[in-house]
Parts: sequence; structure tokens; C-alpha cells
Amino acid sequence: MNVAEIPMALMRKLNVDRIWELEDALAARPDALHATAGSPERFEIVAEGMKRDDARPPFAAGAIPHMAGSMRGIRRSLASVSRNPSQPGTQMLEAGIVDLEAFARSEGVADIGYARLSPNLVFKNKAVLYQNAIVLTMEMDRRRIDTSPSKESLVTVHETYHHLGVAANKIAAYLRKRGYAAHAGHPLMGLALYPPLAQQAGLGWRGLHGLLITPKFGPRVRLAAVFTSIENLPFAQVEDLHWIEEYCNLCKLCVRECPPRAILDQPLPRANGLVTCTVTDRCFPYFMDNYGCSVCIRVCPFQKQEFAMLKRRVSGGQDRDASRSSSQIQAGQPLP
Repeated sequence: MNVAEIPMALMRKLNVDRIWELEDALAARPDALHATAGSPERFEIVAEGMKRDDARPPFAAGAIPHMAGSMRGIRRSLASVSRNPSQPGTQMLEAGIVDLEAFARSEGVADIGYARLSPNLVFKNKAVLYQNAIVLTMEMDRRRIDTSPSKESLVTVHETYHHLGVAANKIAAYLRKRGYAAHAGHPLMGLALYPPLAQQAGLGWRGLHGLLITPKFGPRVRLAAVFTSIENLPFAQVEDLHWIEEYCNLCKLCVRECPPRAILDQPLPRANGLVTCTVTDRCFPYFMDNYGCSVCIRVCPFQKQEFAMLKRRVSGGQDRDASRSSSQIQAGQPLP
């Protein structure tokens, strides 16, 4: 078999249908948090990819074990909710939170935040078990992302999906052992829209490309969540990162550099309060034919330059001519 034919054949062998069955079973539970009429629809990347057999997209054999690991991880995250205690704990001491975060970091998690999941962020026809969310980020390797689109960048994307999925499942198991209920939300094929949830948890802010921009790694992260019965998670007030949106509106480098011109110059507001940042019909074909693309991540200044310096460029230009500030930001120059 030609290596370009492997991905779609692999998907069929990975029992993806079983994942959808488990998702449907969770959505049928009356005690779960269900989507609303205003919830977004999940783009079924695996199903859409399986339709593209004739295209034979370029692929990297090194990504295959990580794809397989992610599929196993998704099934585990859904099947393991049956192991939750019948009367789970709802309160965790501060020391327990400290231990939880230390455990998460030992599993490779970069940052941790807490938020209450709005039903409007649950994808249509899906459900999660609890509203209380432990939101997780994991860094993707910068050297390999900087080669995108390439086999190397594709491998690091799937590697991070896989490893973050493992971490989310381990955190869920960690909580169950301590008497709490948990539902690991895998980073691939998640059941809720992660970027706005992570923004609410104080982990970053949405960029013009629709990805979460984090202070440490910019958009060079993957996101996951663990939904839990713990009701007193530290849902603290967090730093206002709204200036990131202002920077993006001046920069727009991802808009200009996107090969299929799929990133909108101005995001489209939706009735549910969310926004649409990309045109899927433009993005997905190029994504599939070019190693998962990732150009918008590669070119983003937030994954290359120091966070505080970028903030100074915005705050330093507030009283100057907007067009001059924009041209300097786009050129990567500090404002005087």
C-alpha cells in the first residue's frame, strides 16, 4: 500500500464508529450537560477525511502511532465514565488542588485553568458529564512547527494530540481514585469548543485565526479538558488579555500568509455569541493535502516573540496614528 493511502485505511481499522456510538450513549444520559439550540456543530474531521480517498493526501508514517493512540484515548475517555463513583465528592481542599496541578504537570501539561462550561459551547448532538472544567494546554515542538507544512509538523501535531489525551485520561483516573467523578475531554474530536472555554479559564485569548493564543507559547498548543464533579475549583478572576485581539487586528499576518486564504479579515459574529474565523471549505482541502498545514501557527508572532514585548507594541501605540502602528507591528518593529 502506498503511504499516501494509509491514513484513510487506518481510520477504518481504528473503530471510529465505536467512538461515535460512545458519544451517542453519553448524549442520551439525562444527567449529562447537553448542547443547546445555539450550540455550534462539530466539524467531523475524521469523517470528512475518510471521504477523500481519491485525493490520497500526503502523509507521514511517523504520525500513524500517534493517530492510533489518539483513537484509543478517545474511546477510553468515553468508556471510562462508567468507572465513576456512584456518590462522587464535590469539594476539594486547596492542598488537593496543588497536588492535582503537580500531577498534571508531571504528565506534560503546560498550563492549567478552571472554568464552568456553558451548554452553548457543547457541540450539537453531544454532551459532557459535568459543567466544572479543568482546562489543559500542552506545547507543540517549536522546531517542527516552524517547518510547516511538512511531515515533521504533522507528526508533532498528532504527537501532542496523543500525549495530551493520555494526560487527560490519567488526570480523570487520578480524580476517580480520590473519590471524584471525571470525564476526560480528549483534544482530538472534543465534545465542546475548547478555545472559548480556555479563554474563560484565563489560559489565553482567541486570535484572528480562531486559535487560543497563550502567554508562553502563543497558538503553539493543543487544548483538552477534564470535566469533573468538583464544584469548588478555583474559578478565580484572571488577567484581562483582550489586548491580544487588538494586536491581531493590527497584525493580520496569519490572514496574509494563509495559503488558501481561509482566515477572515474580520471574524463573523454569530447569534450564539461566538464568532467564525475561518472558511472551512477553503481551509480543509488545503489542510488535508499539505500535512495538516499549521502555517497560521508558524507565522504567528506570539509563538516567536516575547509576550510582554508584543503587549508593549500595542500599549505603546495607543496614542499614535493607527495605520503607522499597524505597519510597524506587521513588520515586526517595536513602536518608538
